[in-house]
Amino acid sequence: MSFAKLGLKEPILRGVADAGYEQPTDIQANAIPKILRGAELIGLGQTGSGKTAAFGLPMLNRLCGGEPGLRGLIIVPTRELCVQVAENLRTYAKYTGLHVCTAFGGVDMSIQESAFKRGVDVVVACPGRLIDHLERRNLSLEKVEMVVLDESDRMLDMGFMPQIRRIFVRLPQERQNLLFSATMPEEVEGLVADFLPNAERVQIGTRSQSAKTISHRFASVAAADKAHALETLLRREDGKVLIFVNKKLGCERLGNQLKRAGLPADSIHGDKGAEARHVCLQAFTRGKVRFLVATDVAARGIDVDDVTLVVNYDFPLGLEDYIHRTGRTGRAGRSGRALSLVAPMERRLYEMVAGHLAGKKVANAPKAPGRGYGMPKKRSGDGPRGKSRGKPGGRSRSRAASASS
Repeated sequence: MSFAKLGLKEPILRGVADAGYEQPTDIQANAIPKILRGAELIGLGQTGSGKTAAFGLPMLNRLCGGEPGLRGLIIVPTRELCVQVAENLRTYAKYTGLHVCTAFGGVDMSIQESAFKRGVDVVVACPGRLIDHLERRNLSLEKVEMVVLDESDRMLDMGFMPQIRRIFVRLPQERQNLLFSATMPEEVEGLVADFLPNAERVQIGTRSQSAKTISHRFASVAAADKAHALETLLRREDGKVLIFVNKKLGCERLGNQLKRAGLPADSIHGDKGAEARHVCLQAFTRGKVRFLVATDVAARGIDVDDVTLVVNYDFPLGLEDYIHRTGRTGRAGRSGRALSLVAPMERRLYEMVAGHLAGKKVANAPKAPGRGYGMPKKRSGDGPRGKSRGKPGGRSRSRAASASS
């Protein structure tokens, strides 16, 4: 199937061609025709499956040729995703005359206000900053025809539901609602019941499924040995590596530690300003920085096709987070790798994830990594005071082990 057969207008098709798209992905082929005929939709697809175009193209198609003004609204959870979605939409809208603007925190509101005054047809916004603009009357939602909630599971996790409700009461009753996400935990079902009770569903793959193009490996490493193991691994990696940690402070520390070790690394997290995060992400995208340490929130919107490896330095706290993290590699049909460093205290989390990937409960914890995955054999003098950093008073084992999906 081609994009032309989906029923998109000629200016949109020209933008799709400029974006380098040749054939629609499964979620695009299934969702776009339904949205074009006016259906409300819940779209579920793996990270990297093309969800932005699945809702962005039909939105632009609907607005193309209509009266100017804010008629399309896309709500996202993070600044990085806001910028990424807007950049994609601007490419698709290149020949339509439509104006796409962003609204997110961390930058001067007057800059965004000036952009709105120059003309806006679609706003991609984070909930808090959008409410700020609405309260200052910089924007009006009274003519909005289509609303998209993107990464709805993360918005729920981040506590955005009160803001979402405040935004929805300002919208016209007659509108088309869309919800897209890579995962669909049970908690999101309440959101669906409130905002999209009669929506059609398009689901590519099973719920909370990892892409088949990703190989998954798990390595047992004592918490005190993780930094050394990571540094050794990165020195043997030629491509781009995205490294996940659970806390902002740990993210900054690890990024600085890797830089002091002479590695082309940086960190991105919520405590960094919007401009600093943008610069960091651009450096990673262009390859100036090859190793990027990130928290889960900051990583939303990191849409870099050539990430060859994702490392869970801290094991994710839930299955949905694991799926989102590892989905940063193996995108658009490419192959990717995911390696998780598992400390003894993270064993239960590992068993949950590995069991899900294998389709059954996993009884045994992972063994330590070996030379086959770029990890050195453990030496008895590596730990403090000449002892191993594994079990107290004993040596760490170092045989390779992996679990694949």
